[in-house]
Formats: sequence, structure tokens, C-alpha cells
Amino acid sequence: MIYNERLSDAEIDIMKVLWQSGEPLCAREIVQLLSENRSWKTQTAHVLLSRLEQKGFISADRSGYSHKYSTEITEDEYLVSESVQLCDKVGKSVPSMVATLINARGLSEKDLLELSELLEDQKKELGRK
Repeated sequence: MIYNERLSDAEIDIMKVLWQSGEPLCAREIVQLLSENRSWKTQTAHVLLSRLEQKGFISADRSGYSHKYSTEITEDEYLVSESVQLCDKVGKSVPSMVATLINARGLSEKDLLELSELLEDQKKELGRK
């Protein structure tokens, strides 16, 4: 699924905390987990959480005293959506985008092995269809 809504850096930080926790969190817990990089008050987190909920990226359980927030999409789903949108936006093919990343960052031997395995798995999957 491709998501039309873009996330700000602050919203992505919240999503990362929720993805990493693997369980619903209240705003106070999110602020605490982000305290090394962000000096937010709980109200700031509430505003951002409200935006994320309006965009459909999270849901809120309002049954208890503290609202608990959960992700509605996985990190991989978000990365796929962003990658597809970037390819479309700049008019590049997947091989072209991968080549650009490789040239810009370089690859370790481990990276090459992982990419080779991914490509082989994809070939096998295409062969089954």
C-alpha cells in the first residue's frame, strides 16, 4: 500500500519508538524514550500523536486513564511506500535507484552478500509464478 501522507522528522521519531517497543505506549512513555534526542513536553507529543492518528499511521486506545498509541503500519510498509514514492517522484527505475545508493554509500562484503541473497530469492519467487 502506498501512503499519500508524508511524515515529518518528529513524526518519524515517534513512529520509530512505537515500532521498536512493539507494544502500545502512552505519550509520557514516548517523551521519555525520546528524551536523549528531543526535549519535548508531553503536550508536544500529544499534538504529534494526534496528527499521526489523523494520517492513519497510528491508533489510540482511549479506554484507560492514559491513552495508549499503537502503529497501524509496519516499518517495512512505510519504507516501501516512501521508496516507491521517491522512485516515482524522480522518475527513476529501481535498478537506477539501487545503483545510485551503491555509488553514494559503497557496499561492504556483507552488504553484497545480503543483496545477492535478496536477488536470488526474488528470482526463485518469479520462477514459481
